[in-house]
Amino acid sequence: MNNREKSSFRAILSVLFLDNLGLIVVYPIFTPLVLKPIYSLLPPDYSLSIRLILLGVLIASFPFAQFLAGPFIGHLADVKGRRFGLTLALTGETVGFLMTGIAIHFMNYPFLFFSRLFTGFFAGNLTICLCAIADMSPTPQVRSKNFGIVSSIIGLSFVIAIVLGGILSTFFNSALPFWAMTLFSLINIGIVRLKFTETYVACKEGCHYFREQIGELLQIFKNKNLKYLYFLFFFFMLGWVVSLQFLSTFLIEHFIGTKLAITLTFIGVGIAWCVGNMVINRFFVSRFKPGKVLFYSLLLSTIGLFAASEVRHFLLFVHFIVLAGLFASLAWTNCLALISTKAPPYLQGKLLGFNQSVATISMAFAPLFGGMVGEFDIRTIYLFASLSLLISMSFLVIYKTKNHF
Repeated sequence: MNNREKSSFRAILSVLFLDNLGLIVVYPIFTPLVLKPIYSLLPPDYSLSIRLILLGVLIASFPFAQFLAGPFIGHLADVKGRRFGLTLALTGETVGFLMTGIAIHFMNYPFLFFSRLFTGFFAGNLTICLCAIADMSPTPQVRSKNFGIVSSIIGLSFVIAIVLGGILSTFFNSALPFWAMTLFSLINIGIVRLKFTETYVACKEGCHYFREQIGELLQIFKNKNLKYLYFLFFFFMLGWVVSLQFLSTFLIEHFIGTKLAITLTFIGVGIAWCVGNMVINRFFVSRFKPGKVLFYSLLLSTIGLFAASEVRHFLLFVHFIVLAGLFASLAWTNCLALISTKAPPYLQGKLLGFNQSVATISMAFAPLFGGMVGEFDIRTIYLFASLSLLISMSFLVIYKTKNHF
């Protein structure tokens, strides 16, 4: 990378860190606001079942809007440039975080729901950042390395967000984290405008209109190999998201986990995710192609989740779930690298935007499937997660038979 690209790359990492911090910080905040009658967000006579439904609707509103807007935000980044797309998305998120803080301050559930829809619609920064990084990555190996750094930043912000959200909402008030996220988003806009140099040269006027691009994108989707990669990514995300979403429940029901034990376990998984990409992925992709790294990462994370479902000792469970997180981080990174190489530069935004939509669909299905299988035995949660990753690996094997990597 030259100096301009290095500056842009650092700006992207800053955007990703602060942005993901704002997206994850809601996890320790919304649940008590909705479920505990001592808060006035909902009428006190609402039953627990109604509160659980409304909590699910509130949490699902963000990924639903993100699913709808992903390809659209990606298209804007392809047509107007990455800098424009980032600025637009960050501006929308700034307004969204501000509205969320206001809704919580006045304990207004309908406005809170609308604010999460609004924020989710503009949460296309990951897609645009990956597009910009793809612009600066000439080979699949370099792309995998750079995506690995992105994944590490996401893991680090995940750990900090859980701690920050819990502290601010517990010792101050539940709206404060969103005032902080509004400020962080404004800082991000300044960073993009000052430090980010456009990485993408748009086509000349009259070249690749939206309709033509959609047609070409559909031709890419007709490629069976790309379909295999999308099915692979869906089942991988489904299994991994289920394992994270039900981690607290599993620890409480099976190991009688304390709040401290649950928090430390999440932190361990987040650190493993960072180490996996910052150290192990960089080592492997310099020696092997991304497809081979992806195969063994899926295999080892599948083994880790299966072993986690079978162990009877808390410390053994933690070791296996952390191991699964370490290799799952490599799988996420290298799967994105393979998908990204399937489209020309001017379609990167749409392709990765669609990929983000696939991820949000899996996030929406995860609690449904996890809850269904968990009704039988809490251990089946991780059996289901490992099976989902095994299915993901089978799609990779099919892809491998059609491509040499």
